Amino acid sequence: MNTKESSVVLKEKFKMTDSQKKMWPILILGIFFEGFDDAALNFVLPYITKEFHLTTEIVGYALSLVGIGALWAFFIVRMADTVGRRPIFLGCVYLYSICSLLTVFAPNIYTIIAVQLLARVFLIGCWSVGYTILAEEFSTENLGKVSGMYQMTAVLGALTIALLLPLVLKLGFTWRALYLIGALPLIPAVIFRKNLKETQAFQELQEQKKAGIKQPKEDFFAVWRKPHTKYVLVMALVWLFMYFGIKGSLNFLTMRLVMELSWTPSMVSITILSQTLAGMVIINLNGRLLDKLGRKGAALVIITVGVVATIVQFNAQNFYTVIIFGMIAAGFVNSFLIVASTLTNELFPTELRANATAWSNNIIGRLGQILVPSMIGLLAVSMSIGHAVSIAMLMPLISLMFILVFLPETKKWNNGLVSRK
Repeated sequence: MNTKESSVVLKEKFKMTDSQKKMWPILILGIFFEGFDDAALNFVLPYITKEFHLTTEIVGYALSLVGIGALWAFFIVRMADTVGRRPIFLGCVYLYSICSLLTVFAPNIYTIIAVQLLARVFLIGCWSVGYTILAEEFSTENLGKVSGMYQMTAVLGALTIALLLPLVLKLGFTWRALYLIGALPLIPAVIFRKNLKETQAFQELQEQKKAGIKQPKEDFFAVWRKPHTKYVLVMALVWLFMYFGIKGSLNFLTMRLVMELSWTPSMVSITILSQTLAGMVIINLNGRLLDKLGRKGAALVIITVGVVATIVQFNAQNFYTVIIFGMIAAGFVNSFLIVASTLTNELFPTELRANATAWSNNIIGRLGQILVPSMIGLLAVSMSIGHAVSIAMLMPLISLMFILVFLPETKKWNNGLVSRK
Protein backbone atom coordinates (compact mmCIF):
# COMPACT_ATOMS: atom_id res chain seq x y z
CA MET A 1 0.00 0.00 0.00
CA ASN A 2 1.46 3.37 -1.00
CA THR A 3 1.46 6.53 1.08
CA LYS A 4 -1.56 8.00 -0.68
CA GLU A 5 -3.63 4.86 -0.11
CA SER A 6 -2.59 4.78 3.53
CA SER A 7 -3.73 8.36 3.92
CA VAL A 8 -7.15 7.46 2.51
CA VAL A 9 -7.50 4.58 4.96
CA LEU A 10 -6.61 6.81 7.88
CA LYS A 11 -9.19 9.37 6.79
CA GLU A 12 -11.85 6.67 6.58
CA LYS A 13 -11.03 5.55 10.11
CA PHE A 14 -11.84 8.99 11.50
CA LYS A 15 -15.13 9.33 9.60
CA MET A 16 -18.25 8.94 11.72
CA THR A 17 -20.88 6.39 10.74
CA ASP A 18 -24.47 7.47 10.12
CA SER A 19 -25.55 6.34 13.58
CA GLN A 20 -22.65 8.20 15.21
CA LYS A 21 -23.49 11.37 13.27
CA LYS A 22 -27.10 11.11 14.41
CA MET A 23 -26.28 10.78 18.11
CA TRP A 24 -23.42 13.29 18.11
CA PRO A 25 -25.55 16.50 18.26
CA ILE A 26 -27.47 15.41 21.37
CA LEU A 27 -24.24 14.33 23.08
CA ILE A 28 -22.68 17.68 22.19
CA LEU A 29 -25.74 19.60 23.42
CA GLY A 30 -25.61 17.79 26.75
CA ILE A 31 -21.88 18.25 27.31
CA PHE A 32 -21.89 21.87 26.09
CA PHE A 33 -24.36 22.94 28.74
CA GLU A 34 -22.74 20.61 31.26
CA GLY A 35 -19.60 22.68 30.76
CA PHE A 36 -21.65 25.90 30.84
CA ASP A 37 -23.50 25.10 34.07
CA ASP A 38 -20.46 23.57 35.77
CA ALA A 39 -18.34 26.64 35.01
CA ALA A 40 -21.07 29.13 35.90
CA LEU A 41 -20.49 28.85 39.65
CA ASN A 42 -16.77 29.52 39.25
CA PHE A 43 -17.42 32.65 37.18
CA VAL A 44 -20.13 34.16 39.38
CA LEU A 45 -18.44 33.27 42.68
CA PRO A 46 -16.91 36.73 43.25
CA TYR A 47 -20.31 38.36 42.70
CA ILE A 48 -22.13 35.90 44.96
CA THR A 49 -19.40 36.55 47.56
CA LYS A 50 -20.06 40.28 47.42
CA GLU A 51 -23.85 39.98 47.35
CA PHE A 52 -24.00 37.78 50.43
CA HIS A 53 -20.89 39.25 52.17
CA LEU A 54 -18.94 35.98 52.33
CA THR A 55 -15.29 35.39 53.25
CA THR A 56 -12.90 33.24 51.19
CA GLU A 57 -12.99 30.61 53.95
CA ILE A 58 -16.80 30.43 53.87
CA VAL A 59 -16.72 30.24 50.08
CA GLY A 60 -14.38 27.25 50.38
CA TYR A 61 -16.79 25.49 52.72
CA ALA A 62 -19.73 26.30 50.41
CA LEU A 63 -17.92 24.80 47.41
CA SER A 64 -17.10 21.69 49.43
CA LEU A 65 -20.78 21.26 50.30
CA VAL A 66 -21.75 21.67 46.65
CA GLY A 67 -19.11 19.08 45.78
CA ILE A 68 -20.94 16.46 47.83
CA GLY A 69 -23.23 16.14 44.83
CA ALA A 70 -20.33 14.40 43.11
CA LEU A 71 -20.64 11.53 45.59
CA TRP A 72 -24.37 11.22 45.07
CA ALA A 73 -23.75 11.03 41.33
CA PHE A 74 -22.37 7.55 42.03
CA PHE A 75 -25.89 6.12 42.26
CA ILE A 76 -26.93 7.81 39.02
CA VAL A 77 -23.88 6.72 37.03
CA ARG A 78 -23.92 3.07 38.10
CA MET A 79 -27.59 2.82 37.09
CA ALA A 80 -26.34 3.09 33.51
CA ASP A 81 -25.17 -0.53 33.80
CA THR A 82 -28.71 -1.69 34.57
CA VAL A 83 -31.22 0.64 32.86
CA GLY A 84 -28.97 1.74 30.00
CA ARG A 85 -26.72 4.61 28.96
CA ARG A 86 -29.39 6.54 27.02
CA PRO A 87 -32.04 7.13 29.73
CA ILE A 88 -29.43 8.15 32.31
CA PHE A 89 -27.70 10.61 29.98
CA LEU A 90 -30.95 12.24 28.87
CA GLY A 91 -32.40 12.29 32.38
CA CYS A 92 -29.30 14.06 33.67
CA VAL A 93 -29.57 16.74 30.96
CA TYR A 94 -33.22 17.37 31.85
CA LEU A 95 -32.56 17.59 35.57
CA TYR A 96 -29.41 19.75 35.56
CA SER A 97 -31.33 22.19 33.33
CA ILE A 98 -34.13 22.38 35.90
CA CYS A 99 -31.60 22.96 38.70
CA SER A 100 -30.10 25.82 36.71
CA LEU A 101 -33.53 27.40 36.42
CA LEU A 102 -34.14 27.04 40.16
CA THR A 103 -30.83 28.81 40.90
CA VAL A 104 -32.15 31.93 39.16
CA PHE A 105 -34.71 32.35 41.96
CA ALA A 106 -32.51 31.31 44.92
CA PRO A 107 -33.07 33.89 47.72
CA ASN A 108 -29.97 33.14 49.82
CA ILE A 109 -26.64 31.32 49.89
CA TYR A 110 -28.17 28.27 51.57
CA THR A 111 -30.61 27.74 48.72
CA ILE A 112 -27.84 28.24 46.17
CA ILE A 113 -25.74 25.58 47.91
CA ALA A 114 -28.65 23.13 48.06
CA VAL A 115 -29.71 23.56 44.41
CA GLN A 116 -26.15 23.54 43.09
CA LEU A 117 -25.36 20.44 45.13
CA LEU A 118 -28.26 18.71 43.38
CA ALA A 119 -27.15 20.11 40.04
CA ARG A 120 -23.72 18.53 40.49
CA VAL A 121 -25.34 15.09 40.74
CA PHE A 122 -26.79 15.41 37.24
CA LEU A 123 -23.95 17.40 35.67
CA ILE A 124 -21.46 14.71 36.65
CA GLY A 125 -23.90 11.99 35.66
CA CYS A 126 -24.19 13.50 32.17
CA TRP A 127 -20.43 13.90 31.86
CA SER A 128 -19.57 10.39 33.10
CA VAL A 129 -22.18 8.47 31.12
CA GLY A 130 -21.34 10.50 28.03
CA TYR A 131 -17.79 9.18 28.13
CA THR A 132 -19.14 5.65 28.54
CA ILE A 133 -21.25 6.10 25.40
CA LEU A 134 -18.17 7.30 23.50
CA ALA A 135 -16.13 4.31 24.67
CA GLU A 136 -18.81 1.91 23.41
CA GLU A 137 -19.71 3.64 20.15
CA PHE A 138 -16.26 4.59 18.82
CA SER A 139 -13.23 2.44 18.07
CA THR A 140 -10.20 2.37 20.34
CA GLU A 141 -8.06 3.85 17.55
CA ASN A 142 -10.19 6.99 17.47
CA LEU A 143 -11.38 7.20 21.06
CA GLY A 144 -8.71 9.68 22.13
CA LYS A 145 -9.63 12.08 19.33
CA VAL A 146 -13.36 11.78 19.95
CA SER A 147 -12.89 12.20 23.70
CA GLY A 148 -10.89 15.34 22.99
CA MET A 149 -13.72 16.73 20.85
CA TYR A 150 -16.22 15.88 23.56
CA GLN A 151 -14.25 17.55 26.33
CA MET A 152 -13.48 20.49 24.05
CA THR A 153 -17.23 21.06 23.73
CA ALA A 154 -17.55 21.27 27.51
CA VAL A 155 -14.80 23.89 27.48
CA LEU A 156 -16.70 25.74 24.76
CA GLY A 157 -19.60 25.92 27.21
CA ALA A 158 -17.29 27.60 29.72
CA LEU A 159 -16.07 29.92 26.97
CA THR A 160 -19.64 31.06 26.38
CA ILE A 161 -19.84 32.09 30.04
CA ALA A 162 -16.72 34.22 29.60
CA LEU A 163 -18.30 35.97 26.62
CA LEU A 164 -21.64 36.51 28.31
CA LEU A 165 -20.49 37.65 31.77
CA PRO A 166 -19.38 41.23 30.92
CA LEU A 167 -22.30 41.63 28.51
CA VAL A 168 -24.83 40.54 31.13
CA LEU A 169 -23.35 42.90 33.72
CA LYS A 170 -23.20 45.85 31.30
CA LEU A 171 -26.86 45.34 30.39
CA GLY A 172 -27.75 45.71 34.05
CA PHE A 173 -28.55 42.09 34.77
CA THR A 174 -27.05 40.12 37.67
CA TRP A 175 -25.19 36.82 37.71
CA ARG A 176 -28.58 35.06 37.87
CA ALA A 177 -29.15 35.68 34.16
CA LEU A 178 -26.40 33.19 33.35
CA TYR A 179 -28.30 30.43 35.11
CA LEU A 180 -31.41 31.27 33.09
CA ILE A 181 -29.36 30.62 29.95
CA GLY A 182 -28.07 27.41 31.53
CA ALA A 183 -31.62 26.05 31.61
CA LEU A 184 -32.05 26.26 27.83
CA PRO A 185 -30.98 22.69 26.84
CA LEU A 186 -34.14 21.27 28.44
CA ILE A 187 -36.25 22.09 25.36
CA PRO A 188 -34.03 20.75 22.52
CA ALA A 189 -33.03 17.72 24.61
CA VAL A 190 -36.69 16.70 24.87
CA ILE A 191 -37.40 17.41 21.20
CA PHE A 192 -34.39 15.53 19.78
CA ARG A 193 -34.13 12.75 22.38
CA LYS A 194 -34.97 10.08 19.77
CA ASN A 195 -31.69 10.79 17.98
CA LEU A 196 -29.78 9.20 20.85
CA LYS A 197 -30.11 5.42 20.67
CA GLU A 198 -28.93 2.95 23.27
CA THR A 199 -25.36 1.81 22.67
CA GLN A 200 -24.90 -1.37 20.69
CA ALA A 201 -22.61 -2.81 23.36
CA PHE A 202 -25.26 -2.42 26.05
CA GLN A 203 -27.98 -3.87 23.83
CA GLU A 204 -25.81 -6.88 23.02
CA LEU A 205 -25.06 -7.37 26.71
CA GLN A 206 -28.78 -7.38 27.53
CA GLU A 207 -29.44 -9.92 24.78
CA GLN A 208 -26.64 -12.15 26.11
CA LYS A 209 -28.09 -11.98 29.59
CA LYS A 210 -31.55 -12.93 28.37
CA ALA A 211 -30.11 -15.84 26.39
CA GLY A 212 -28.14 -17.00 29.43
CA ILE A 213 -24.85 -16.59 27.56
CA LYS A 214 -23.50 -14.09 30.03
CA GLN A 215 -24.56 -13.87 33.65
CA PRO A 216 -25.57 -10.42 34.93
CA LYS A 217 -22.94 -8.72 37.06
CA GLU A 218 -24.97 -6.13 38.90
CA ASP A 219 -23.35 -6.71 42.27
CA PHE A 220 -22.72 -3.38 44.03
CA PHE A 221 -19.13 -4.42 44.82
CA ALA A 222 -18.40 -6.42 41.66
CA VAL A 223 -15.62 -4.09 40.49
CA TRP A 224 -13.76 -4.62 43.76
CA ARG A 225 -13.35 -8.33 43.09
CA LYS A 226 -10.59 -9.98 41.06
CA PRO A 227 -9.41 -9.36 38.40
CA HIS A 228 -10.63 -5.74 38.68
CA THR A 229 -9.57 -4.87 42.24
CA LYS A 230 -6.19 -3.39 41.42
CA TYR A 231 -7.42 -1.19 38.60
CA VAL A 232 -10.45 0.25 40.34
CA LEU A 233 -8.28 1.16 43.34
CA VAL A 234 -5.58 2.76 41.17
CA MET A 235 -8.09 4.72 39.10
CA ALA A 236 -9.84 5.90 42.27
CA LEU A 237 -6.55 7.38 43.50
CA VAL A 238 -5.77 8.81 40.06
CA TRP A 239 -9.11 10.64 40.03
CA LEU A 240 -8.76 11.75 43.66
CA PHE A 241 -5.45 13.57 43.23
CA MET A 242 -6.35 14.90 39.78
CA TYR A 243 -9.39 16.69 41.20
CA PHE A 244 -7.24 18.54 43.73
CA GLY A 245 -5.60 20.23 40.75
CA ILE A 246 -8.56 20.44 38.38
CA LYS A 247 -11.11 21.89 40.78
CA GLY A 248 -8.59 23.87 42.81
CA SER A 249 -7.55 25.86 39.76
CA LEU A 250 -11.01 26.20 38.22
CA ASN A 251 -12.86 27.17 41.41
CA PHE A 252 -10.52 29.97 42.44
CA LEU A 253 -9.22 31.53 39.22
CA THR A 254 -11.91 34.21 38.92
CA MET A 255 -11.76 34.92 42.65
CA ARG A 256 -8.01 35.53 42.44
CA LEU A 257 -8.35 37.82 39.42
CA VAL A 258 -11.15 39.88 40.96
CA MET A 259 -10.31 39.86 44.66
CA GLU A 260 -6.49 39.70 44.69
CA LEU A 261 -5.51 41.35 41.42
CA SER A 262 -8.53 43.73 41.32
CA TRP A 263 -9.23 43.04 37.66
CA THR A 264 -12.38 44.40 35.99
CA PRO A 265 -15.06 42.09 34.47
CA SER A 266 -13.70 42.94 31.01
CA MET A 267 -10.15 41.95 31.98
CA VAL A 268 -11.44 38.71 33.49
CA SER A 269 -13.46 38.03 30.35
CA ILE A 270 -10.44 38.63 28.08
CA THR A 271 -8.35 36.28 30.21
CA ILE A 272 -10.94 33.49 30.26
CA LEU A 273 -11.77 33.97 26.58
CA SER A 274 -8.15 33.75 25.43
CA GLN A 275 -7.27 30.76 27.57
CA THR A 276 -10.46 28.92 26.66
CA LEU A 277 -9.95 29.40 22.92
CA ALA A 278 -6.37 28.20 23.21
CA GLY A 279 -7.49 25.45 25.55
CA MET A 280 -9.92 24.08 22.99
CA VAL A 281 -7.15 23.72 20.44
CA ILE A 282 -4.83 22.10 22.98
CA ILE A 283 -7.51 19.68 24.18
CA ASN A 284 -8.12 18.55 20.62
CA LEU A 285 -4.39 18.02 20.07
CA ASN A 286 -4.06 16.18 23.37
CA GLY A 287 -6.89 13.86 22.37
CA ARG A 288 -4.88 12.94 19.30
CA LEU A 289 -1.78 12.65 21.47
CA LEU A 290 -3.48 9.85 23.43
CA ASP A 291 -3.83 7.89 20.20
CA LYS A 292 -0.29 8.59 18.98
CA LEU A 293 1.84 8.31 22.14
CA GLY A 294 -0.41 5.88 23.93
CA ARG A 295 -2.31 6.61 27.14
CA LYS A 296 0.71 6.55 29.47
CA GLY A 297 3.04 8.59 27.29
CA ALA A 298 0.39 11.23 26.73
CA ALA A 299 -0.41 11.30 30.46
CA LEU A 300 3.23 12.11 31.23
CA VAL A 301 3.21 15.11 28.89
CA ILE A 302 -0.30 16.37 29.69
CA ILE A 303 -0.13 16.22 33.49
CA THR A 304 3.40 17.61 33.77
CA VAL A 305 2.76 20.59 31.51
CA GLY A 306 -0.63 21.25 33.11
CA VAL A 307 0.80 21.36 36.64
CA VAL A 308 3.72 23.66 35.75
CA ALA A 309 1.65 26.09 33.65
CA THR A 310 -1.05 26.43 36.32
CA ILE A 311 1.42 27.11 39.11
CA VAL A 312 3.06 29.86 37.04
CA GLN A 313 -0.35 31.34 36.18
CA PHE A 314 -1.48 31.51 39.82
CA ASN A 315 1.74 33.17 40.96
CA ALA A 316 2.03 35.70 38.13
CA GLN A 317 1.00 39.33 38.59
CA ASN A 318 1.49 40.63 35.06
CA PHE A 319 -1.62 40.66 32.86
CA TYR A 320 0.05 39.08 29.85
CA THR A 321 1.91 36.44 31.86
CA VAL A 322 -1.36 35.32 33.46
CA ILE A 323 -2.99 35.12 30.03
CA ILE A 324 -0.17 33.22 28.30
CA PHE A 325 0.28 30.58 30.97
CA GLY A 326 -3.48 30.46 31.48
CA MET A 327 -3.87 29.50 27.84
CA ILE A 328 -1.49 26.59 28.31
CA ALA A 329 -2.97 25.60 31.67
CA ALA A 330 -6.56 25.60 30.42
CA GLY A 331 -5.82 23.13 27.64
CA PHE A 332 -3.67 20.75 29.63
CA VAL A 333 -5.61 20.74 32.91
CA ASN A 334 -8.88 20.06 31.09
CA SER A 335 -7.05 17.26 29.28
CA PHE A 336 -6.51 15.55 32.64
CA LEU A 337 -10.16 14.51 32.30
CA ILE A 338 -9.56 12.93 28.89
CA VAL A 339 -6.64 10.90 30.24
CA ALA A 340 -8.47 9.56 33.29
CA SER A 341 -11.78 8.95 31.49
CA THR A 342 -10.14 7.05 28.64
CA LEU A 343 -8.17 4.88 31.05
CA THR A 344 -11.20 4.16 33.24
CA ASN A 345 -13.42 3.13 30.33
CA GLU A 346 -10.75 0.98 28.69
CA LEU A 347 -9.75 -0.90 31.85
CA PHE A 348 -13.16 -2.46 32.49
CA PRO A 349 -15.55 -4.66 30.47
CA THR A 350 -18.93 -3.41 29.23
CA GLU A 351 -20.99 -4.89 32.07
CA LEU A 352 -18.90 -3.07 34.71
CA ARG A 353 -17.82 0.05 32.87
CA ALA A 354 -20.33 2.52 34.34
CA ASN A 355 -20.05 0.88 37.76
CA ALA A 356 -16.26 1.24 37.69
CA THR A 357 -16.57 4.90 36.68
CA ALA A 358 -19.07 5.47 39.48
CA TRP A 359 -16.79 3.94 42.12
CA SER A 360 -13.47 5.38 40.98
CA ASN A 361 -14.67 8.82 39.92
CA ASN A 362 -17.87 9.61 41.81
CA ILE A 363 -17.30 7.97 45.19
CA ILE A 364 -13.56 8.12 45.82
CA GLY A 365 -12.17 10.43 43.16
CA ARG A 366 -14.62 13.25 43.77
CA LEU A 367 -13.55 13.44 47.40
CA GLY A 368 -10.72 15.55 45.97
CA GLN A 369 -13.30 17.94 44.53
CA ILE A 370 -15.01 18.16 47.92
CA LEU A 371 -11.85 18.59 49.99
CA VAL A 372 -9.83 21.00 47.85
CA PRO A 373 -12.07 24.11 48.21
CA SER A 374 -11.99 23.87 52.01
CA MET A 375 -8.25 23.23 51.94
CA ILE A 376 -7.60 26.27 49.74
CA GLY A 377 -10.01 28.38 51.79
CA LEU A 378 -8.15 27.52 54.99
CA LEU A 379 -4.73 28.07 53.43
CA ALA A 380 -5.88 31.42 52.04
CA VAL A 381 -6.32 32.69 55.60
CA SER A 382 -2.52 32.75 56.00
CA MET A 383 -1.35 33.01 52.38
CA SER A 384 -2.57 34.22 48.99
CA ILE A 385 -5.12 32.31 46.93
CA GLY A 386 -2.43 31.83 44.29
CA HIS A 387 -0.04 30.13 46.70
CA ALA A 388 -2.82 27.96 48.15
CA VAL A 389 -3.85 26.77 44.67
CA SER A 390 -0.21 26.05 43.80
CA ILE A 391 0.01 23.60 46.70
CA ALA A 392 -3.15 21.83 45.55
CA MET A 393 -1.80 21.73 42.00
CA LEU A 394 1.05 19.43 43.01
CA MET A 395 -1.38 16.60 43.74
CA PRO A 396 -1.95 15.51 40.10
CA LEU A 397 1.73 14.50 40.00
CA ILE A 398 0.75 11.68 42.39
CA SER A 399 -1.89 10.62 39.86
CA LEU A 400 0.78 10.54 37.18
CA MET A 401 2.95 8.28 39.30
CA PHE A 402 0.07 5.79 39.73
CA ILE A 403 -0.61 5.78 35.97
CA LEU A 404 3.00 5.18 35.00
CA VAL A 405 3.77 2.57 37.65
CA PHE A 406 0.58 0.55 38.12
CA LEU A 407 -1.42 0.65 34.88
CA PRO A 408 -0.94 -1.14 31.55
CA GLU A 409 -0.96 0.66 28.22
CA THR A 410 -4.70 0.34 27.57
CA LYS A 411 -4.52 1.32 23.91
CA LYS A 412 -2.52 -1.85 23.20
CA TRP A 413 -4.73 -3.73 25.64
CA ASN A 414 -7.91 -2.91 23.74
CA ASN A 415 -6.24 -3.66 20.43
CA GLY A 416 -5.76 -7.21 21.68
CA LEU A 417 -2.00 -6.92 22.14
CA VAL A 418 -2.03 -7.18 25.93
CA SER A 419 -3.87 -9.69 28.04
CA ARG A 420 -6.69 -8.37 30.24
CA LYS A 421 -5.92 -10.89 32.99
